[in-house]
Amino acid sequence: MKRIAIISVEMLFFILAANSQQLLLAPTIEKTVAGNQYGSQLLFETKNQWSLGGFYQASLQNTGDGTQTVNPFYGVTVNAPIAKSGKMNFYFNVRGGVVNQYFIVVAPGIETKLKVSRYVSISFVTSVRMTYPSAGARISIKI
Repeated sequence: MKRIAIISVEMLFFILAANSQQLLLAPTIEKTVAGNQYGSQLLFETKNQWSLGGFYQASLQNTGDGTQTVNPFYGVTVNAPIAKSGKMNFYFNVRGGVVNQYFIVVAPGIETKLKVSRYVSISFVTSVRMTYPSAGARISIKI
């Protein structure tokens, strides 16, 4: 069963990659009730501005031996366009994944994306994590 799920997800990514208009890489920062989390996203964006991809983010904790990651959150993200314009777009964002390899989390949110140039855009995201609001920012770079 696990192999069928993995193969299905891989096929979906290949289909989206073949039909995608662009591939985006986005470093992110998010302020949650548990603290700041840093990470990145890799997204396929279609011609209709729907996007699907994966993400990873974690908190950084400074210990005596160095910095280590705490509370990793990784999974799949989907963006659906709400309103489109030339330089500013609004999206409904859903991230779903696993935290600490034990907890399944779904975080819905609203994203505002501002195009800075042809290859770079800045996004501001508000979402709900752990029943509290969170705010985040990301810089999307076309690959």
